[in-house]
Amino acid sequence: GGGGAEGGPCLNPVRFGAVANRPEAWLANTAALQRALGHAAAGMGHGIVCVPRGDFATADLSLPSNVVLRLAEGARLTTCPTNTTSALININDQTNVTIVGPGTLYGNAEKYIGYYDPKDNRFQPKSPDGHRPRVVKTYNVTDLRLLDLKVENASDWHIHLQMSRNVLIDGVTVRGDSRFPNNDGIDPDSCVNVTIRNSVIDVADDGICPKATKAFGPLRGLHVHNCTIRSKSHAIKFGSNTDAEMSDILFDNITILDSNSGLAIQQRSGGDIHNVTWSNINVETRYNAPRWWGNGEPISITAEPRRAGDTIGRTYDLKFINITIRAENGAFISGHAHGIQDVLFENIRLTIDRWSNYSTGLGPACYAAGKNYTKIPCMGTHDRRPALRDGQACSYYCREEAKADGFYFENVTGAVVKNVHVEFAKQGPEWFGQCFAQDEESEISYQSTTCVPPTSPDH
Repeated sequence: GGGGAEGGPCLNPVRFGAVANRPEAWLANTAALQRALGHAAAGMGHGIVCVPRGDFATADLSLPSNVVLRLAEGARLTTCPTNTTSALININDQTNVTIVGPGTLYGNAEKYIGYYDPKDNRFQPKSPDGHRPRVVKTYNVTDLRLLDLKVENASDWHIHLQMSRNVLIDGVTVRGDSRFPNNDGIDPDSCVNVTIRNSVIDVADDGICPKATKAFGPLRGLHVHNCTIRSKSHAIKFGSNTDAEMSDILFDNITILDSNSGLAIQQRSGGDIHNVTWSNINVETRYNAPRWWGNGEPISITAEPRRAGDTIGRTYDLKFINITIRAENGAFISGHAHGIQDVLFENIRLTIDRWSNYSTGLGPACYAAGKNYTKIPCMGTHDRRPALRDGQACSYYCREEAKADGFYFENVTGAVVKNVHVEFAKQGPEWFGQCFAQDEESEISYQSTTCVPPTSPDH
């Protein structure tokens, strides 16, 4: 029943017993959808299940191979909060699976709120991270497509791709509450050949977060094109699970708006990260409440052990090309563990300004690493979290005292800074720093750089 792909018939879960707009019908809806998907996998309805308009409460739905799940305009599959354990949609050990909109997968994060903390501008969930369901979770899937779809309001990660290959995410909008922690947008974990394009991600935690788990192998061939991202943490962040190699990765034609951090790597374990390019990107980063990840940096690359005895992989062959930045802090490139090698910054224009409420110093204080954790203003500081050298007691609010240099390099060798312009707003405060700065271990080649330093009386 109902219209399907290219006008053909498809299977309507209502005919299998699903009931719209009745949250208490979650068990009947899950069973009905599961039966419809089973019939589709057997070849009925051209392999398509069509969910009609309405809200259908569901828990831990499993998609089989060779099916299309199509959500009509106004159709929503919603997480049943008390009964969903893993994810609204689970796809495990399957092949050739498509979820297509224009309808919505909805995570019901508002049902997981414990209380609101105004200091951190953050909801405290009722249960800890990792113990709340995701919206889409895949494991060992080949040929997966998420198309023209809305994925909204996750209580944990929105889309978690684990050890999967040949994945296309196209025309997907991911929106989470900007105050709800750990609601990452898209997290490819030990995947091969993943393309994310023409999509919008607007979340509180990391927007796109590549990872590599040792047991699941490397992450290779991640290509992200034509996307817009906003995050109260990192818009794009590698890690901090970097157990296995991550390589052959491209981010191109990306817009990052109103985020706490832009392009980031948290290298915290043994996998090498290399052959990564960021190109044709507009970045806007600003300070937020300091408990959130990030610190207003447009670019943040840190290689740090988080525990004594940790082995840290190499970070090398990174390219940042054609990037325009407006930010409240500078780029921080720190290879404290193992160094960072062979980094190109080419055709970059960076303007450091201040405009957010948090740039005035009226927000919560940060704590100075290595100085008995005394309170300090957060502005201009370096965010190395999570880092062994900061000490466990420093926790969420820990920062290294510093100034907002346009680019600061720590233990970085073989770096080229070419055709890069750094400019400070003339009304800059005393925490504005230099255009370019480095430590004694760094070896940087500056070629055709220009600098407009801060000139205000209070600097």
